[in-house]
Amino acid sequence: MYKLLKLYDPKELGLKLKTIEDKYGRQAYTKARRYAEIVFEENNPLVIEDIILKTKQYGEKKIKKAFDIVALKNIDNPKRSYGYAVGIIEKAEDAKP
Repeated sequence: MYKLLKLYDPKELGLKLKTIEDKYGRQAYTKARRYAEIVFEENNPLVIEDIILKTKQYGEKKIKKAFDIVALKNIDNPKRSYGYAVGIIEKAEDAKP
């Protein structure tokens, strides 16, 4: 199965990524980009920024646990996606007593 990706301007993408790094700091940006890499979204500014925001909202421990679970999936498994990671994070939050 093939997935077609939208065309993008590398300069514009670099600028968007730099803006996120400047806004949230190098450490948060680097960590979020590593998590995004697990689900093959390391060049998606929206996903990277959302990971940073979810880390602030849910905490580093829950984000790490969710991405550790996703990383165990084979690279061709449809569950190795950002949506699945978000589902794990939100389900863990809903399960709190």
